[in-house]
Amino acid sequence: MISIRRFFITAIVALVLVFYGVFLYYFLNDQQKKTDLILENIRHDLSETAYVVSTEMATPQDLREFKSFLHRKVANNPLVAAMAIASGSKILITTEHDIRSAPPKKKTQDKLKGLSAHEMLRYDIYETDIPYFIQNQPAYLKLYLYIDKAYLENYFAENTTNSLLFFGVVPLLLLGLLWGLLKRFVTNPLELLRQYAYYQSEIPKRFKLRELEYIRASMVQTFTRLDEEKSELYRLARTDNLSGLANRNHLNERLNWLISEFSRSGQEFALLFMDLDNFKTVNDTLGHEVGDKLLRNVSSLIKQVLRDYDIIARVGGDEFVIVVNHHGNEHELINIIQRVIEKISDVHLVDNHPVKVSASVGVVLYPKDGQSITTLMKNADIAMYEAKNAGKNQFKFFTESLHQQLVHEIELENNMQRALDNGEFELYYQPKISVTTGQVTGAEALIRWIDPNKGVITPDRFIPSAEKSGLMVPLGDWVLETAVRQQIDWKKRGLGDFQVSVNLSPVQLINNHFEEKLNRLIQESGITPSKLDVEMTESQFMENSEQNLSLLHAIQQKGISISLDDFGTGYSSLAYLKKFPINTLKIDKTFMDDYDTESGAIFIETIIKIAQTLNLNVVAEGIEHPEQLDYLVKTGCETYQGFFCSRPLPASEFEKFLTMEKSCCQ
Repeated sequence: MISIRRFFITAIVALVLVFYGVFLYYFLNDQQKKTDLILENIRHDLSETAYVVSTEMATPQDLREFKSFLHRKVANNPLVAAMAIASGSKILITTEHDIRSAPPKKKTQDKLKGLSAHEMLRYDIYETDIPYFIQNQPAYLKLYLYIDKAYLENYFAENTTNSLLFFGVVPLLLLGLLWGLLKRFVTNPLELLRQYAYYQSEIPKRFKLRELEYIRASMVQTFTRLDEEKSELYRLARTDNLSGLANRNHLNERLNWLISEFSRSGQEFALLFMDLDNFKTVNDTLGHEVGDKLLRNVSSLIKQVLRDYDIIARVGGDEFVIVVNHHGNEHELINIIQRVIEKISDVHLVDNHPVKVSASVGVVLYPKDGQSITTLMKNADIAMYEAKNAGKNQFKFFTESLHQQLVHEIELENNMQRALDNGEFELYYQPKISVTTGQVTGAEALIRWIDPNKGVITPDRFIPSAEKSGLMVPLGDWVLETAVRQQIDWKKRGLGDFQVSVNLSPVQLINNHFEEKLNRLIQESGITPSKLDVEMTESQFMENSEQNLSLLHAIQQKGISISLDDFGTGYSSLAYLKKFPINTLKIDKTFMDDYDTESGAIFIETIIKIAQTLNLNVVAEGIEHPEQLDYLVKTGCETYQGFFCSRPLPASEFEKFLTMEKSCCQ
C-alpha cells in the first residue's frame, strides 16, 4: 500500500522523466536543425565564393582582385573567421595573414550535410574546389573557409543554456512549486487527517481545498458524535438505567481502587449488601411499573441518608450495595445502617398506592471479612440472608459462624449430589387412615437420605439446601417417578390400589419442563392419574400465582388431585380455596395438638366445615393419641395420619404394615 506523499513523489518523478525525455528529444532535434542551417550557410558561402571566383577568374594571377570580395564574405558572416584560396599547399590569397600554408587534409571537412553538432565542432576548416581551365584543360584550386570556432561553441553553449533555462530549470521550479502547493494544500492536510483518524489528536484547522475541508468537517462531526456516544456508553456501562445509581461494573471499579488504597494505608471500610423484603409481592400485586418506581424512590432515599463520598450501587432487581468508606467507629456505622433501614421502612406513596417495604442488610468489613471483591460480596450476601432468616427489616454483621454455616451448606450440596448419583435416597411411606374404618386410604411419600456414615437424614436438614442449589429439580423428579412406580408395583402385587401423595417443591413448579415430564411419566408408567396426589404448601400458591394457577389447573385436568398442606399456618385465605384447584385440605399438627382447648377446637372445626361446604376432603396430620382420633370422629373429619397409626416406613416395612389387620389403627 502506497502513501499519498509517495504517490505524488512517484507521479512527479515520472512526469519529470517523461518531460525531460521529450525535452531531450526536441533539444537534440533542434540542435541538429541548427547544425544543418549552419552547414547550409557554410556550404552556401563556399559554393557562392567558388562560383564567383571560378567564373570571373581568367588566370590564377587574377585572384588578387578577389581579396576584397573574400573580406566582405568574412565580414558579413560572423561564423566565418577567415577564407583562403590555395593551389596545392601554397596559399594564393587569404583574409588572415597567419594562414601561410594550406591545412592538411585530415583537418579539413568537405562534407557539408548529415553532420551532427558534435561532429561539426570537431572541424574548424571547410573546403571546396574552385574549377578553372588552363589551356582548355580543367584544373582546381582549393577554397578554405575557417569558421570562428569560439563563436560557434559559444552559440551552441548559449543555445544549450537557454534551452536548459527555459525547458529545464523553469519546469523544475514549476514542479517544485507544484510539489510545494501539493504538500501544503493536499499531502500535509491528508497527513493531518490520517493522524486525526488514527489518534484523534488535535482537530486540524480549516483547509483551503473545499473537498478536503468537507472531509475534515465530516470527520470532526463524526468523531465528536462518536466521543459523545462513547461517553454515553461509558456512562451507561457504569450506571444503572432504572435508578441512576452505579451498576456492578462501576462498583467493581470503585472497590478495586478502595482495596488498593486501603491495603496500603491500613484503613477499614464497610460493605453493606441490602435486599428489599417482600419486593416480589409488590411486583406481583401492583405490577412491575409500580415496582420500578418504588426502586427509584428507595434509591433516592438511600442517597439522602448517605454521604457524597459513600458508594451506592444497584446490583440486581431489588439488591443494593453500599460502601461506607469513612466511619469513625462501629457505633457510627450502625447509626448509618439504621438510618437507611428506617428511611426505607417508611410508607412509600407510588401512583397513589401506599407501599410498605423493609430491607435486610448484610455487613462485612474490609479487610477483616475479606480482602477481595468476591469474598466481600459473598460474605455480605451470607450475612444478608441471615438477617432475612432472623425476621427481616434488620442488619447482621458477617461472623465466622456464618462462614462455617456456608461451608457446611456447600459440603451438604456436594454430598447430596453424590447421594443422588449413588442412590442413597429412599422413600418412606406414611399411611393415610380412614377415621371411621381404620383402613388405609392412601400413603404420603416422604424422602429420606440414608447416608453410609451418618445414617438416616430427614428432609428438614437437606431440602432447603437442595432448593437453593438447584438439586431440587432432579431430586423431585426422582421422588415423583419412584412413588409412581411403587404405586404400580403394589397394585400389581395385590397389596392395594390406593392413592400416593407426593410433595412438590416451588422449585419444581417454576421449572418449564415439569408438565412435560409429568405427562411422560404418566404415559410410560400407566398409572391411573386419580391414584396420584400432589401436596403443596400455602406459600407456593403465593409465589408466581398466575403461573402456578395455570399449571395446577392443567394437573387437575389430568385427574391428579391436589392437596393444600399445613393449611392455616401461612397466608390462609378463603380466596385461595376459591381461586385455586384444590381437592384436599390438610390440618397441620400444631392445630391438632391444641384440639382440647376451646380456641383450638373452634379453629379445627371451622376448617372442617369450610372444607365440607366447598366439597373438599380433609386430612388431619400429627395424630398421636386415641383422644385425638375420638375427637376427629365427632367433627366428621374423614382421614388422618400420624404416629398413632404408623410412623413413615421404608417400602418393605410399609408392605408388611399393609398385610396387618385392617382395623389396627382404630
